[in-house]
Amino acid sequence: MADSGEANRPLADRFQGTEPVGWHGVTVHPMYSQRLAAERTVVRLALLAAAPPRGVRGLGIGLSVLDGYVLLRGRKLSGVDVWSDAVAEGAELQLGRTGPAGAYTLTPVWMTAEGVVESWTGNYGLVIERGADDAMVLRCSSGVGRPDFGELVVTVTATAESSGEQDRYRSSLYDLGVGAHTRGETDQARHFWRQAADLGHAGAAYDLGVLGYRAAEYAEAQRWWRLAAEQGDPRAMAGLAEVLERQGDPDTARRWRSQARGGQ
Repeated sequence: MADSGEANRPLADRFQGTEPVGWHGVTVHPMYSQRLAAERTVVRLALLAAAPPRGVRGLGIGLSVLDGYVLLRGRKLSGVDVWSDAVAEGAELQLGRTGPAGAYTLTPVWMTAEGVVESWTGNYGLVIERGADDAMVLRCSSGVGRPDFGELVVTVTATAESSGEQDRYRSSLYDLGVGAHTRGETDQARHFWRQAADLGHAGAAYDLGVLGYRAAEYAEAQRWWRLAAEQGDPRAMAGLAEVLERQGDPDTARRWRSQARGGQ
């Protein structure tokens, strides 16, 4: 009976924070999340498929911004729901970053037959795959009925509109860290790399994870490797898997290791 109850447990109840879960051989995420590496970023959504289940009037993608905003008709908002008809026309969202922790998340939303907008409940979730070029493919299940990751399928691309000056500054900070590390000045290297990582430099975040791991500061290593892994660095994905395994979370470690090997 206990096994049957677990099998019928909704996906929303299985998620622990931002960590994915396994379901019938696929990795299901509660959200798609990316750092805002520049002061301004354009996120583009394109529709591949939409098949609302019975009892659902509409499907969409909910976008939320942390330490930033989405610009809509001259207003700065913390989030917006983009419905499938708008995605079909090619949605282009202007995002701005206001702090070092700037990031955005995407998750499925749906409208019930009564016109109520819902999210984060039932069997909702996303299967994330790499698409052509720099696009990511999000296969979304609403929370209605059994999980079906063909209900809404969209591609996501993000283009940072950072100035050349900002890119050079970020790279210079990273290079200063490399120079300090080469001279054996670990604290100074960490200082420069933290500044570069906060500005979206994935290599700096990876190197900070290495410093933490070598010092047996596994929480620190996990923090920085996760940041770099979420930006697509396969070295950080493998390192994060190693830390998670040490911390007794082999399932999540296995999923990150699979991503590092190109399993998603």
